[in-house]
Amino acid sequence: LDRVGVEYAVIGAHGVNAWLEPRFTADIDVTAHIDAETTARLRTALAAEGFEVAAVLGDSLPSGPDFVRFASPDRMVVLEIQAAKTDLQREVIRRAREISTGIPVATPEDLIILKLIADRAKDRQDLFGLVALPDLDWAHIERWAIEWGVTDRLAALRSEAPR
Repeated sequence: LDRVGVEYAVIGAHGVNAWLEPRFTADIDVTAHIDAETTARLRTALAAEGFEVAAVLGDSLPSGPDFVRFASPDRMVVLEIQAAKTDLQREVIRRAREISTGIPVATPEDLIILKLIADRAKDRQDLFGLVALPDLDWAHIERWAIEWGVTDRLAALRSEAPR
């Protein structure tokens, strides 16, 4: 993504792994500023590295696809790119922090919101770990929880999370 000049942030389990004790995950999830032209450049650059497009959602949209999954020939490396089309996704990229590797990673606060929105059972432990981190910007979390209609999930998480 850097070689193609795409602004992005690592999200998903790898994003969480930057802040908490790592857990296994099979794919790399990012949200990125991509449009139809950028997606074409990514396809070319990743094809040169042997990657294939494994799935696309919204490929015919004038604004470019909503989602593209790239996979290595052996399917061992999967890169899933969500287009930053919402205010939240754009803010996740803007607020991302470069951790020791120099790769931009979503903040713990933004990961909490994304995982509350996804609302998957597998995210529960990630959420418990993230809310236990010190110095979280709860006003930011609460703002986006209201915006995305997940205040009930946030309240439940805060009441259930180990202290």
